Amino acid sequence: MKKLILLTLTLGLFISCETTNSNKTEPNMEFGGWSGITDDSSKESMLTRELMDNYIANKFEDSASLMADDGNFYFNSNKVSKEEWVGAAALHHSLFDDISNSKIQPTNVTTATYDNGSVWSMAWFYWTATGKITGNEIQIPVHHAFRFENEKIVDVYHFFDPTLLDAELAASQK
Repeated sequence: MKKLILLTLTLGLFISCETTNSNKTEPNMEFGGWSGITDDSSKESMLTRELMDNYIANKFEDSASLMADDGNFYFNSNKVSKEEWVGAAALHHSLFDDISNSKIQPTNVTTATYDNGSVWSMAWFYWTATGKITGNEIQIPVHHAFRFENEKIVDVYHFFDPTLLDAELAASQK
């Protein structure tokens, strides 16, 4: 009887110590493969930070080489050319002083590498500035999304409410 109990306990110990290798399963593509990993220090995250730093320094044209010439560029649902997207930074600096992406809180930047192969770098922040015409200090929550292929940005989505920007632009044209 003691041998049977000892054998059962030993067998139970071996079974409970068996490891499963759940990390080597195939990605579930049933819903498009949008699971993956995030990394806030990836090459794409660093390139996104570089782009954002160039924007703040009014040197956004220095970031044009990071973007594919035939990429897709959007301000909300408005598709624009690469030149228009890059040129918007200079317009912002002509209308506003003290532009910042981190005055209220640090900018959040991370990159997601999805099971389907897509690589997206995303940033969330409050854009703040003071209008040169009105003197109004404004705060706008912003979300950027950049899809990378071979270290080039091929898709850009820039989501924000343009109301306060448009008001400063209108004031500058009076």
